[in-house]
Parts: sequence; structure tokens; C-alpha cells
Amino acid sequence: MFKSIKRFGAALLAALALSTPAAASTYSIDWSDLWGGGQPNPTENGWGLNLIQQGDVIFATMFVYGTDGSARWFSASSLAPSGGPMSWSGTLAQTSGPYFGTTWNNAQVVPTVVGTMQLNFAAANAGTLTYSVNGVTVTKAISRFSLRAPNLAGRYLGGMIARCTNGTDVLIFDTLTVSQNGNGLSMQVDFFNASGLQSRCTFNGTLATTGRTGSIFGSYSCTFGSTPGNSGTFTISNLESSINGFNGTLNASDQFCTSSGRFGGVRDN
Repeated sequence: MFKSIKRFGAALLAALALSTPAAASTYSIDWSDLWGGGQPNPTENGWGLNLIQQGDVIFATMFVYGTDGSARWFSASSLAPSGGPMSWSGTLAQTSGPYFGTTWNNAQVVPTVVGTMQLNFAAANAGTLTYSVNGVTVTKAISRFSLRAPNLAGRYLGGMIARCTNGTDVLIFDTLTVSQNGNGLSMQVDFFNASGLQSRCTFNGTLATTGRTGSIFGSYSCTFGSTPGNSGTFTISNLESSINGFNGTLNASDQFCTSSGRFGGVRDN
């Protein structure tokens, strides 16, 4: 079984907390991103939905087109949870205002409610958008636009914290080194186990990018001193990264247990 590294326990919890990107929401999965029509990737060019989430409120802006083919944009300034963090709803407005090439005048900004907007998410990268504008209702399957994959390569203070289904806690923490070649990742945690043995766990996987989030799928193996230890498969979902580090939700399974928890780290270079 994995051995706890008690002298690093508090530091790991702090490291994983600090590795959370500043834009992330503590209320739910962070839905902030540029979304488009189609799944598992947007396939409808030319229109999109921008979502910015702060806690339990989402500000949405949408660019589409009118019956004459000219641009239209709408906004929902305060989408709120509707029955839980996977569903959001609120009023939709169309706004007129001063010409952008002149001095701005707040008094000329006039929002007019034209309908409603509702978002129902099935997963981190899959949702249904339903909105109405002056009696016309539209429903779209949506997913996140992916512009660039994150570069996670570097040296971190971090690792894995999880709990097995049998109640055993799993804690692997110290020096986390990540190498990346395209979408291929190798994440190596070097640490001393509870018996003082120099140990290593290596997680090799493939990165899938979905907008500003992502996931890693792969396998891992551990060695405690010169003795082979745990080996199995893992998934890191809801992966978020920033200049400070990265973190995600971990699910793993090996010959000793099936576990769930967190994996991540804070950059130390």
C-alpha cells in the first residue's frame, strides 16, 4: 500500500490549493470559457458564447446574426444556479449604446430584455444552451473552443492526495517533475515514504485539451526503494493550469485500491 508522508501533509494541501488558477470557481466546475455549437468540439463557425463565472454567478455574452445576416449580440449579466451547479438561467438582453468611436456616455447605454437564457451542463466540456429572443427559441449542443494546449513541463512542489474506497488515505508528495512532448506527459513524483525509503511514482499519460480545461489519461507505477509497488491506471479531469501551477480531479485504480482525490502542484522554478 502507499505510505503516508506525514511531515509533508500540510504542505501538500497548501500546494494543491495554491495551484488552483485565480480564475477558477470554488462553487462548481469553472464554466468560464469560449463555447460554440457542436460536440465534442464546436463545428458551427461564426457564432459563439463567452461565459465568465465568479462564484455562483455567470456573465454571458453571445454573438449571432439576425434575419438580414448582420451581427447581433446579446448578454445575460446574472445567470444563477437553477437546481444545482450544473444548470444556470436568467434573463437575456440586447443593449444599445453610444458609437464606439466617440466619447463614452453611460447614459446612452440601454439594455432591453428580449428573452431568457438557460445552460444545462452534462460534463465539463458538454452542455445544452437554450435561449429565446422575441419569441424565437433556439437550442444548441455546446462545447469549449480549444485554441492552445497548456505547457505543463517544469518542476513543481506537489503530487497526489486521494482516498481509497476502503477508506485508506493516499498521499504522495514532494518533488514533482513534468516533461511534455506534444500531448504526451510524464509526471514523476520523488519522495521519501513513511519508512524513510527514497521512492518514486511515475504517471505517464496523454493530455486532451478542452478549452481552458483538459484531462490526462494514462498509467502509473511506483517503486519504494528498490521494491516495485503500486501500478495501475489514472484519469485527471477538470484540469486547470496557470503560471503558478496546475491541478485536477484524480481517479485512479491499482492492485490495492480504487481511489479518488486531487493531483497537482505549485511551480518552484
